[in-house]
Amino acid sequence: MADAKALEPLMRTAPAKPDADTRLLQAYARACGRWSPFVAPDPGQPGDDGILLDITGCARLFGGEDKLIAAALEASRARGLTTYAAAAPSIGLAWGLARYQARQSETGWVSADRIDTALADMPVEGLRIGETAAQLRRFGLKRAGDLIALPRASLTRRFGAGLVTRLDQATGRVEESLNPLQPLTDCRARLRFPEPLLLLDSLKQCVDETARSLCEQLETQGLGLRRVELNLYRIDGKLILLGVGTAAPARDPAHIARLLYEKLDRAEIDIGFGIDVVELRARETAPLKGRQAGLLHTGEPDPEELDQLTDRLVVRLGDDQVRRAGRRESHIPERAAGWRPGPSLTGSSLSGSALSGSALSVCEPAQTPALITAPAPDRPLLILARPEPAQAVAEIPDGPPRSFIWRRVRHLVHRAEGPERLAPEWWRDQLSARTRDYFRVETREGRRFWLYREGLFGLETRTPNWFVHGAS
Repeated sequence: MADAKALEPLMRTAPAKPDADTRLLQAYARACGRWSPFVAPDPGQPGDDGILLDITGCARLFGGEDKLIAAALEASRARGLTTYAAAAPSIGLAWGLARYQARQSETGWVSADRIDTALADMPVEGLRIGETAAQLRRFGLKRAGDLIALPRASLTRRFGAGLVTRLDQATGRVEESLNPLQPLTDCRARLRFPEPLLLLDSLKQCVDETARSLCEQLETQGLGLRRVELNLYRIDGKLILLGVGTAAPARDPAHIARLLYEKLDRAEIDIGFGIDVVELRARETAPLKGRQAGLLHTGEPDPEELDQLTDRLVVRLGDDQVRRAGRRESHIPERAAGWRPGPSLTGSSLSGSALSGSALSVCEPAQTPALITAPAPDRPLLILARPEPAQAVAEIPDGPPRSFIWRRVRHLVHRAEGPERLAPEWWRDQLSARTRDYFRVETREGRRFWLYREGLFGLETRTPNWFVHGAS
């Protein structure tokens, strides 16, 4: 490394991560499934740095072999990868051409129709023979084509049987099969019955068994359910599908089964002549790590219990009937928090958020909560959804209010704290938006309010407006 840096002082170095390279190669091999259903990472030397594709019958879908290879290389290079390609009748020949001949091509890829012609110019290193290539070069054998005319017994005696095997694989005399990646499938649990099920209680028992089996599969992968589907196959070929979502990744079989019980009770499904297959499939998953329980009960609400309660309410009442408090990306108080739809649509949990007050609201679709919770601990307990205008008497330019009239009631200020200045959001508001100066005030009756003056005196307006925005 010292010699290399002496030649290239700006050279950057980083520790090698073979495991990360393997994961990247596996992920990119799956991405190449768009070009062929038979794809596998290349385990050959030097290094796990290739992908094998069997494009038999696939080229016509892309307008020919040339267009397929060009499109694949363009997509690969768009990801920041340096890629070369070769198409050949055998895996061994394609491996060598991609690593040695394609690098010299202007397009970065080559195509070989005749094996003997392609081997004639390919270096012996392209046969995947490792250190044997250096031994061949000492004997003056530099091209793979030089080996074809030599006696096989002589090559085996001098260089081993591996050289002859690799040569036969490149020429196609020995068939080399591709072991493609298997498609990723959803986690699922299925039960089949020789006699159809006719009772709802029997179906619920099957749901309980499949839920336990499915959660065991998810536990081995460190995953939790975000959405699960229950497929009921009738003996006449019809499919009954029921799905539920969860507020947070869940892996409790009792909780999953309880949600599906609610669905079965409310769906009023037509069993017909019976159900012979019950299948539970994980349609959407997310990472879920184990959680260690505390030794002492602190009395604080468990976020998991809140998520499970939300799931049950959504299944029983519907997504539109359940809303959750949540923060928004804004520093304007009335925009910083609000209500979001049901968890099965948003897929977010409230655990760890800095919200105070009620975290869950159940209401009719036409109703909206009049008050929203504040996103920061230094805000009042209640914030009006819309600031209400008030008439205030205050010293200019930025003094606190001495008195104010709100909802036709006059309040005399005993003490005040502020101002807290909030600038308008220039990326969202129009040019008419003004700066706000917030004050915390306490009246002579002991009431506490949170009000603000809109507009800087002398800079933005000559007559600032006052609004009451919250109360403690």
